[in-house]
Amino acid sequence: MKLVIGSNEYQIKPITLGDYLELKDADLTKMTDVDLLIRFTTAPESEIKKIPFAKVGFISSIIKSSFGGDDDALPLALTLKIKDKWYGLIRPSELSYEEWINLEVFMTEKPLDILKIATHLYKPLKNEKMGEERELIDYDLNECLSRQEDFREMYMGHLTSALFFLTTFAEKLTESLLDYMGTQLKKQQKQTQK
Repeated sequence: MKLVIGSNEYQIKPITLGDYLELKDADLTKMTDVDLLIRFTTAPESEIKKIPFAKVGFISSIIKSSFGGDDDALPLALTLKIKDKWYGLIRPSELSYEEWINLEVFMTEKPLDILKIATHLYKPLKNEKMGEERELIDYDLNECLSRQEDFREMYMGHLTSALFFLTTFAEKLTESLLDYMGTQLKKQQKQTQK
């Protein structure tokens, strides 16, 4: 999404995990529309102050309505760069038992700790291989927790997409397991009836 002021185009910045954490409990009605535009666009304050009052309010309401919404989702990033370091999305089929249990626990904690979850979904790359070829470092809980501050710069849309991917994977895995168990149960029943 772009903001056009006169002949200049400015970007509306994606919301980061840090933005979300700072604003999730804040009363957005206490933040002025101009303050919101300064924070979430690349337009300088001097340009924003030139926008007609009604348009500032309209643009601000669009930003507020998209805060944490579905339209904040981004394409699934297999690799992404945060603070000049490359990270890769975990491969659910290759998770260790400890990783799976930790993720399961973290995703049920209240309140939800999105930084802890994000650092478990994306791990540092072992080497230069990107995308489908990515190789990740071995799991270490303390290593994941040590990256939480850096992950404040991760876009909320990347986390949303990764969570959707992981939950879809878990759902399909559960369906497959249930189908398999049903088939095995039927086989045992047939053998018992003979």
